[in-house]
Amino acid sequence: MALAIAAAAVQPHYVILITIDGLRAEMIDEPTMPTPFLKMMSRDGLRIGRVIGVPPAATYPSHTTLVTGELPARHRVFYNRPFLWNKDTARISYWWADSIAVPTIWQRAHEAGMTTASLFWPTSTGSPYIDYNVPEFWSLDYSCDQMAYIKPYCTPVGILDELEQNACGRLDNITYQAGSLQRDGRTAAMANYLMNHYQPRLMTIHLITTDYSQHDLGTMSQRLLQDVASADHAVGTIVENLRLTGRLDSTLLIVTGDHGFCDYHQTLSPNVWLTRAGLLSEQPGGKWQACFYGGGNTSFLYLRKADDRKTLRRVRRLLDELPPAERALFRIVEKDELTALGADPAAALAIEPVVGVAVTNARTGQVVEHKRGGTHGFVSGHDPTTLIAYGPGITPGCQDTIRQTAIAPWILSLLGINP
Repeated sequence: MALAIAAAAVQPHYVILITIDGLRAEMIDEPTMPTPFLKMMSRDGLRIGRVIGVPPAATYPSHTTLVTGELPARHRVFYNRPFLWNKDTARISYWWADSIAVPTIWQRAHEAGMTTASLFWPTSTGSPYIDYNVPEFWSLDYSCDQMAYIKPYCTPVGILDELEQNACGRLDNITYQAGSLQRDGRTAAMANYLMNHYQPRLMTIHLITTDYSQHDLGTMSQRLLQDVASADHAVGTIVENLRLTGRLDSTLLIVTGDHGFCDYHQTLSPNVWLTRAGLLSEQPGGKWQACFYGGGNTSFLYLRKADDRKTLRRVRRLLDELPPAERALFRIVEKDELTALGADPAAALAIEPVVGVAVTNARTGQVVEHKRGGTHGFVSGHDPTTLIAYGPGITPGCQDTIRQTAIAPWILSLLGINP
C-alpha cells in the first residue's frame, strides 16, 4: 500500500479539495452512473482506486484526517458525535475546530500567508485559520431556520449574506435542506463566488447529498442516481467556472470521499446484551459499568472505570456465550489492534460486524433485526472511498491504494509548504 501520492510536475497556484460524502469508486467507474464530469476528470487526471479510511470510517473523523493527515488517536475527533460516558449524544457533534488537537492544512496555509476558504466542512466552526468560512453547524432546535442560525458562526461577518445576495439566492430549510438535490448546486455557486472574488489559495468543500440516499436505500437506487448526478453537476460547475475565469491551468482539483458504503440486511445492537446483564441502564444517564458506542459501523466498548478488569471479563464471557447465530455476525477487535489503527485510546475493545450487518446503539428490543439500508464505519477497510486529482502538473494515470492520512501532506507539498 502506497504511503504517498505521486508528486505533481508543476506546482499549482490554487488547490480545491472537494469531498462527496459517501463517494464510492463505482460511482465513477460504472457506465450507468450519471457522472460525466467525474469520469472525464478520472480519465484525464490521476485516479487512486481505493482510499482506506480511519477507524471508524465516518464523516467527522474522516474529514478531520483529510485536513490533518493524522489518525483519530492524534487529532482527537473520534466519531461524528462524541461519546459522553452514558449521556445522550443524539443532538451534539464535533462541530468546533478547536476539537482538533493537531495543526490543519488551513492553519499551515494561513500561516504561510495564503488565503483560505471552506464550505460546510465538519469540525471547522470557529477556526481562526479559515478566512472565508461557512461551517457545517446546526441548531439543536430543528424547527428553526438553520441557515439563519449559523450566520453568526460564519466568517467574516456578513459573508453568508453576501453569498446569498450574489451567488446562491436565499438559503433556508427548503432551498438548502440537508439531503436535497438543490443543496450541492448552491454550494458550488458559493464556491465559485469565493474563488472569483477572493482567490483563496486553498479551499475545502463538503458535498453531502449522496450520503443520505445510501443510508436510507443502500448503494443502488433511483434516488441515489439522482443524488450522484447532483454531486457530479456541482463538481462540473466548479470546473467550468475555473475554465471561464482562466484558472483551470493554475488550479488543482482533488475530489475524494470521506468513506464508502456497504449494503446491510440486518442490524446488531450489542448494548442490548449489556442491559440484559445489568451492566448498562436502559436510558442514557443511569447507572452503568460498560457501554458499546457505535462509531459508524463499528461498536466500541467503554468501561465506566478504565481499569475495571472484572467488568471487562464479564463482557468477554458474555460475548463468548452468545448463541452461535449472533456470535457469527461480528469479530472482536482487540485493544492492540485498535491502538495500531489509531482509534480512541479509551476504548477497551470493539465489535466489527460482518459485511451485510449494521450496528446500532439501541439498548432495548431485539439484538438482531431484519432491516435494509447502507452503512459505513468499518475498521477493516471494507468501505473505501476513491480519489481524483485533476489539473496542472498531474500526469494521467492510476494508483492503486493509499491511506487517507496521505492526502493532507500531499496538499501541503502541492502548495509549497513543508509537510
